[in-house]
Amino acid sequence: MEERILELLESKSYKINKLAKKLKINKDSTKFYLTSLIKEKKVFKLEDEYYLLRKGKLEETNEKFGFITPVTEDDSEDYYVSSDNFNSAKDGDIVLFIIYKDYTNRFRAYITEVVEHTKLSLVGNIEILQKKSGLVYKIISFDNKYSYTLVGNNLRESMNKAIARVSLIYGKNNKITAKLEEIIGYKDDPGIEISTIAATYGFALDFPSEVKDEIKNIPDHVLTEEKNKRQDFTDLPIITIDGDDSKDFDDAIYVKKESNGNYLLGVYIADVSHYVLFNTPLDNEAYHRGTSVYLADRVIPMLPRELSNGICSLNEGEERLVLACIMHINQKGQVIDSEIVEGVIKSRHRMTYNKVNLILNGNLELKNTYSDIYDMLLLANELHNIVRNKREAEGSLDFDIPEYSFILNSDGSPKQIIERTRYDAEKLIEDFMILANEEIAKYMTRLDLPFLYRVHDKPNEDKLNNFLSFIGNTDKKNKNIMNPKQIQKILKSLDDMPQGQILNQLLLRSMAKAKYSNENIGHYGLALKNYCHFTSPIRRYPDLIVHRIIKELILHPNHYEKAYRYYSNNLAEIGLKTSIKERNSIECEREVNDMLYAWYMESHLNEFHSGVVSSITNFGLFVTIENGVEGLIHTKNMHGYYTFDENKLELIGTKKIFHIGDFVEIVVIASDRMTKKIDFMLKEDYLEEKKIESSSN
Repeated sequence: MEERILELLESKSYKINKLAKKLKINKDSTKFYLTSLIKEKKVFKLEDEYYLLRKGKLEETNEKFGFITPVTEDDSEDYYVSSDNFNSAKDGDIVLFIIYKDYTNRFRAYITEVVEHTKLSLVGNIEILQKKSGLVYKIISFDNKYSYTLVGNNLRESMNKAIARVSLIYGKNNKITAKLEEIIGYKDDPGIEISTIAATYGFALDFPSEVKDEIKNIPDHVLTEEKNKRQDFTDLPIITIDGDDSKDFDDAIYVKKESNGNYLLGVYIADVSHYVLFNTPLDNEAYHRGTSVYLADRVIPMLPRELSNGICSLNEGEERLVLACIMHINQKGQVIDSEIVEGVIKSRHRMTYNKVNLILNGNLELKNTYSDIYDMLLLANELHNIVRNKREAEGSLDFDIPEYSFILNSDGSPKQIIERTRYDAEKLIEDFMILANEEIAKYMTRLDLPFLYRVHDKPNEDKLNNFLSFIGNTDKKNKNIMNPKQIQKILKSLDDMPQGQILNQLLLRSMAKAKYSNENIGHYGLALKNYCHFTSPIRRYPDLIVHRIIKELILHPNHYEKAYRYYSNNLAEIGLKTSIKERNSIECEREVNDMLYAWYMESHLNEFHSGVVSSITNFGLFVTIENGVEGLIHTKNMHGYYTFDENKLELIGTKKIFHIGDFVEIVVIASDRMTKKIDFMLKEDYLEEKKIESSSN
């Protein structure tokens, strides 16, 4: 009966008499069930009406209103909530709420209870006020939503106007105070813009004192006793291949041709779990961070640099402990045998993508410099092509979306935007790491042990079909459109279109997001049934967990039952939290890039550019120009009257209709690094406006 009540309250509220009539039971029985549901916080009574209680997250738009996003996956609508109905809730809080209809018959939300405060820190300016009682220290957030009193004995007058990160303290009677955690800097400091964004997302540059104390006891070189019972690979010409500016190296490779014509591929991964022990301050901090964050001018590491750039990094010419995946691969690219072993290596060379690409393209000087590994590089490239062809034949997707990076001036301002290009060396390492990750996941799946997978669900079929309709692909023969091979065909067809990159991005939006999970649903994008992250334990916590599972359940099962129980009970939560941290880091990196794009364009106002319409809304066109910068042509800056067709994604004017993928000529009219907004104007409208201005003068 309780389930039936919840089902009825899902669509509307009821008074008790009407509810009893619907249930076909008497009023007293109905009241009995409702009282039980109220205690379980599934139903809420407001005046004489009963409502279904829902859970959601409050986003406070301003001091007058906000929106609540339900946390249930099947509920995608956001609900407006007036500040009068906040009931002491603050921005970011997880709340219980009910839905009602206001006098205009629109759905509104009313918050009944705060379940959890998720906003635990804040970044803003310190302001010192002179009161009769003395100096009062305030932290004022940059968006001016919040102003809290700072407490503690670490406050100084010299901190006035400093940019700081504080932790929020939630007290009784809805009183919130703040404790100073760190001074980030001052507004004129070089790089302060990026530091501020990173701190806003909770990424701290410094490590806690207890972590610093712990790493003092970690050796900076491999000890003799640590090599016992490990396989010695130090005589092999093992190499790392990374970017020119990389500082930490957690993967290395070795390739050779076997006498039977097969390939031996060794993928050697830094044995971070040997140094980062379970439930230590170092481990807890790594779990809290979840990932290293790569921003334009810095890396905020998951592990202290003494580890990430030192004992855990596979530095050239230094002995390092590794967990290795040794694979035997046939001429078709199939792994016919593999093993996971603990070992010791000594990297022969610290190779870069640039150097390897030059060698593969016939650079004689580099060929002679690295003559000892030249043949191995050719063999590795040969194997990589075999492996990549096999993956492509199986339907692996490669969206090949352009990526851009920044060269900064000494004051932190962007000097240049450059497009990153993936050549053979980059693809070689990518393919070998994917192969190792797949092989590890296959191995663990066969053993049916608790494990943390990297999963990627199938795309939303409706979104996918909408995209196909949008690009004019209505071929009814595509019955199995959810098969990655069909998506791969579509991607290849987009390559032939001038606006292919924009359409690539549009297709990517219909895809699900990859995440970490203890449930193995496969990886759709890679067309793999089994996949995990094993190859980057310096910068990703899930990889560190995978290493621990392998050691504790397979290589050293000294406390097997305890470890099995722990991972069975905790991997779901670890997967969820590390997935959230990953999304958080991606959003942080994106916001930094948006700020730098806007800053860069501040010095390029009134310039003309060619661009492609990348998105259309009811308020204008988003256009991406040749350097990757995206700006908005707002309808208020467009001559004529325009209406938006949501179904066709068209902006329809009296003289012209705009579609996604259209090529346009624009001029940059405004850019603001603080708001991260860039405004464009159509070239013809701009010139017409200037012509009118000049004639009126």
